[in-house]
Amino acid sequence: MGRSRTVVRRVPYKWLVATAFVFGLFMEILDMTVLNTALPALGQHFGVGTETLQWLVTGYLVSMAVFIPASGWVADRFGTKRTFLFALAVFTAASAWGGIAGSLGELIVARVVQGVGGGLLTPVGTAMLFRAFPPAERAKASAVLSIPTTIAPAFGPVLGGWMVDNVSWRWIFFLKVPIGVLGLLFAMVALREERADRPGRFDIAGFLSGGAALALLLLGLDGGAREGWGAAPVLVQLGAGLALAAVFATIELARSEPMIDLRLLKDRLFRTGNLLMLPASGALMGALFLVPLLLQYQMGVDATGSGLVTMFQALGMMAFLPLAGAIVKTCGS
Repeated sequence: MGRSRTVVRRVPYKWLVATAFVFGLFMEILDMTVLNTALPALGQHFGVGTETLQWLVTGYLVSMAVFIPASGWVADRFGTKRTFLFALAVFTAASAWGGIAGSLGELIVARVVQGVGGGLLTPVGTAMLFRAFPPAERAKASAVLSIPTTIAPAFGPVLGGWMVDNVSWRWIFFLKVPIGVLGLLFAMVALREERADRPGRFDIAGFLSGGAALALLLLGLDGGAREGWGAAPVLVQLGAGLALAAVFATIELARSEPMIDLRLLKDRLFRTGNLLMLPASGALMGALFLVPLLLQYQMGVDATGSGLVTMFQALGMMAFLPLAGAIVKTCGS
């Protein structure tokens, strides 16, 4: 351990942070892509249809949405390194739990626990990354994020499909365990502890209203796709979610130290980027979920073949990354 610390001290700290975050982000994105390819196999194994299988995705997203708003305060209160290690450990342990799950209900619970780790992992890791890089080098920090966000979607579906066809669906969960363990060991040695001198009080009202709003909106969108947008439970969930979102916005705008600073949306570039990312991310995640189901259920393609088809979506992202960087520089200037 002592020799390892001596070696890492010779590397600029910003690159140590980037490497640690790449471990976590790669594992998180890999999780989403390999699972989607394996959904038909899971349905066959547990004897359930697509409507039930959706909870493996929805449960994770709801759990993650609840904990994302609290991630900033948790990191300020307990330290970025400690929070990042906790999130990585929870995500890794839940992945192992998913691999040994004996029922679909147990697997869904494991996915919900994974969402806790995922909800803390990406926001805290991103904050560490941008703190480590000076403002003039933030473009380099963004380039670091492109490594896991393009490689994992490109190879995850293929690898997951091959494991489903040739080994077992359980290995799509076990696959992430060694990555998580390596990431934990590296982060323990390489990262420094950073925490705010005055983290402030935990915004309970903001946490409850924001988390409940996101959870209800996700449940309403999921229910609308299954039961129809005019169904009474769906309308109640969506209406309550929108109402709580308005309450959350009112609470946060009234606070001097909000959990999420909505005033950032006054910045034109930030606001435009988020507005564009919302439909783009929805289309990307929707395609990653639906295309494997279409190929395997309707067209008779095996899991490996559907993974190969999905891979081209990630290759398209890789091809346009340089263009995206040029556009950001132009808009920023």
